[in-house]
Amino acid sequence: MKFKNCALAAIAALSLLMLPAHAESTQSQPAPTLTVEGSAFVLKLADGRELRGAELAGATVYLEMGMNEATALKLAAIVADAKYPDILHHDFQVMDGRGGWKPACEPDANGGRWGFPVVLPEGHPGREYSITITCSSGAVGKCATFGYRPWARAARGENPVELHAACVRMVRADYCGDGQPYTKVGTTIDTYDDYGIQTRGLANDASYMFEAGWTERGAVCVHHTRWAELLSREQLLAQCPSLATIPVCDEASARALGARMFNTSRRL
Repeated sequence: MKFKNCALAAIAALSLLMLPAHAESTQSQPAPTLTVEGSAFVLKLADGRELRGAELAGATVYLEMGMNEATALKLAAIVADAKYPDILHHDFQVMDGRGGWKPACEPDANGGRWGFPVVLPEGHPGREYSITITCSSGAVGKCATFGYRPWARAARGENPVELHAACVRMVRADYCGDGQPYTKVGTTIDTYDDYGIQTRGLANDASYMFEAGWTERGAVCVHHTRWAELLSREQLLAQCPSLATIPVCDEASARALGARMFNTSRRL
């Protein structure tokens, strides 16, 4: 099983763990408890010991995904992100069917094949079950690397969970907030906000025009759609009549409508 680039492989529970050599266990002990804090797995043993984050490198977790199906996921390596150390890069590997292991994640824009676990609340567009496994190539992972970590402490009064959710909507071009994406893998967008997390990087490139303003519920207004062949602006307004009531969509009007972040893109 390989985690897809624009989709999330999610788990209902983490039930069993093969411990690394330095964390011995016996069958007589109760089952360990495995939870997630931030982007780290946390293993609490029956004897009171606790292993978290990089201490679990080399372990294999078994993911219960419903219908009594369990998938082995090896945590081959775990290292901290250079910019955001609270994002732990997990080298997720799955069995290749030939007795070996292969990367679980598709490559991201930088060629990385890593991911992390995260707990997202009910209603979050990236949530699937109680714990979600995401890859850096997926929207949930991308938005964390942009600086919108849902577990982070607010610096300027922002709600980190809502910002992350808004980012997921934006990355997926989920204009209507109904979970339907309208973008393609590899599409470049320029993201920015009013919180100093992301600033415009392509402001001098005239080919990048204001696209939309975003909240955790989707777009508040849309100037143009990212890929007209997937969804034209006319089709979008027919699908989401509330967007058709906005006569002008630019950064100022999107901000007035409560947008938490904005993006520019090319007309494609």
